[in-house]
Amino acid sequence: MSASIGSTTMEPVESLFSWFREMLNSQPISSEGDHGLQVFGYEDITRILADTKTFSSETARLFNLPHPELDRFDEGNLVTTDPPRHRKLRTVISQVFTPRSVANLAERIELITDTLLDKVADRDSFDLVDALAFPLPITVIADVLGLPIEDEPLFRVWGDAIGALDAATVPPELLEGEVGPALHEMGEYFLRHMRDRRQNPRDDVMSRLANATIDGEPLTDGEMIGVTGLTMFAGHATTMSLICTAVILLGQHPEALAEIRADRDLVPGALEEVLRMYPPFPRLVRVTTTDTEIGGHPVAANQLVTPWIGAANRDGAKFPDPDRFDIHRNTGGHLVFGQGIHFCLGAPLARLEGKIALNLLLDRYSKISVDPERGVEWENPNQIICPRRLPVRATR
Repeated sequence: MSASIGSTTMEPVESLFSWFREMLNSQPISSEGDHGLQVFGYEDITRILADTKTFSSETARLFNLPHPELDRFDEGNLVTTDPPRHRKLRTVISQVFTPRSVANLAERIELITDTLLDKVADRDSFDLVDALAFPLPITVIADVLGLPIEDEPLFRVWGDAIGALDAATVPPELLEGEVGPALHEMGEYFLRHMRDRRQNPRDDVMSRLANATIDGEPLTDGEMIGVTGLTMFAGHATTMSLICTAVILLGQHPEALAEIRADRDLVPGALEEVLRMYPPFPRLVRVTTTDTEIGGHPVAANQLVTPWIGAANRDGAKFPDPDRFDIHRNTGGHLVFGQGIHFCLGAPLARLEGKIALNLLLDRYSKISVDPERGVEWENPNQIICPRRLPVRATR
């Protein structure tokens, strides 16, 4: 399955969802394509995500792509580590995302959202990505970490680089030409701030990371870079996608939008349905550590396995009439944020940012919809389901 980058229609995203439907109906487990053994059904995927001993997250063992910057970043990358190391890294950063810590950010998120929307208050059309969906989450997490938001242009470059780190493979030419240099620049930037915090600690997360330990030892440079980079960019992409796809889906379903305008208590449930239908990251990757089976299919050790969580979220066995947008649906058990030990730490923050952003957009505008003359420009939906550009028309 492939899709173009930069399309100004819904076609690449809708083609991905059509492919999910086809595979769920005819071939829920497939070895065709470039992603090893591909798995689409909800039940099989939940079993894979739960069994971390058999289905390892340390997929780098399969690829001969040694690169000093990628290796350094992966030292602290929670996504690509297994227990017990995963638990130790997760403990280092988990304090940032406790329910109380996240709830305390609500007022700040509202202020940032209002400030960003004020900048386009005199315009009846603008790019929602540039105006709100990108700068909101990156500003919030930069605040939390203690990094200057004036460096946002750098953050955008590094976010694109990390986004290019396919969960399984990185084309060598991309690693050498774009990703590697960006990872190096990002790493050195984070390390400068870490070293400063060791000399001049402040009340921010960078100071806590600079003085954190694992097994009694200070974090290595790579651990600090990986933990910080993942904290900064994984969550920002989720929120960016959620804000954009919520506007798109609600624009396509005016009856649902009218319900939400009349009853804002429906917003959280509606956003969960948006996430189920348009998961920011449609797939994960694992590698088998031993011979096993999936859905009755034998799988050898050291086999790449790709669980398409975007397909699992549209499995009719779990979610009846799965391709229908229903803001009243019971979305419990969707896999957008993963499951088990790898459940996304930033999920509460992404949900809060999405809720505040959508409510304030509805407060400000009587109508906001995709500009039909300009259309949506998408990232590659096989990797991330998120607009690169989302021109909207807004009426107060």
